[in-house]
Amino acid sequence: MSSLNVLYLCPLGQQHQHWRLRAAPAGLNVIMRRNPSKPEVLELIPHADVLISERSGVIDRDIIAAGARLKLIQRIGSLAHDIDVQAAQAFGVPVATQPIVGTIAVAEHVVLQMLAVLRRVMPEQTILRQPPERFIGGPPRRTTEDVFFFNWSGQTQVALMYGKTVGILGFGEIGAELARRLVGWQCRILYNKRTPLPAHIEHSFHIAYCDADKLLSESDIVVCLLPYSSETDQWLNVQRIALMKRGAILIEAGSGSVVDERAVATALEQGHLSGAAFDTYEWEPIAPDNPLLQLIERDPNANVLLTPHIGSCNDISAGEFAQFYNNALRLLRGEPLQGLVT
Repeated sequence: MSSLNVLYLCPLGQQHQHWRLRAAPAGLNVIMRRNPSKPEVLELIPHADVLISERSGVIDRDIIAAGARLKLIQRIGSLAHDIDVQAAQAFGVPVATQPIVGTIAVAEHVVLQMLAVLRRVMPEQTILRQPPERFIGGPPRRTTEDVFFFNWSGQTQVALMYGKTVGILGFGEIGAELARRLVGWQCRILYNKRTPLPAHIEHSFHIAYCDADKLLSESDIVVCLLPYSSETDQWLNVQRIALMKRGAILIEAGSGSVVDERAVATALEQGHLSGAAFDTYEWEPIAPDNPLLQLIERDPNANVLLTPHIGSCNDISAGEFAQFYNNALRLLRGEPLQGLVT
């Protein structure tokens, strides 16, 4: 084979689509569609040698059966529950998954955000710049086996991740990677998304579906991973923040403009929330009048961690979008496929 026709189904906006199309290597003729209807997929699939799906709806038996030339179904991400694997087996079409390095990086960043707020890392930085006499009545002493000052500032609000109830709003690939990392902390994990996951997926991730209001009211830590849309614009507003447990923590690592930042700042100042961490914002780069930025400038002891939208940054993602086509290239060269589900 000298070339392959690739049908790429992608739910993301134009910028994300551009990055993926630009990364397509020579020998692959890529047609990309954003959230196409099933009839549109059925019209396009007979001409495709490879179907790439990136969280873009169910790939059912009808679609697979219509793919007369189909030689590979490639799922971008680690979840393949939205592909009829049994039907693919019946038609002799291999199914493979491809982990997303940037998604893994965001999940790791969320763990950092959670721990930093639970451990009150930001306000504790101000303690280190205060005179030691304020705490121990004299100058510092050199530590030895028997000379040390455990918790010299008298911290009483530092918390554990262990055993916390974590609520994940918007459970896609980032949510899955985050859940994998939280299992070892023995957290109770709740999640909410438009369509609940199959029971066997919930069981494998040790997660439980619940409606958004219950998730907000029962979670010690709420992680917002919602994508932006007209429906989610400012979704986490004053009313929904009021549903959160008193003393809860909010982590924002989804799309900007989903969270009412002023409402969060007010909830922090009033003590309804005990801390928050944001990596994405309504205006980027962060605006000087951002209420969260203003809060930490007024109050250095505010338990707020702000990072400049670096969640997906990492040291191994060079050529990440090109990696999405690796199996298609292997197919083109007659090499063994990787990440096979079937």
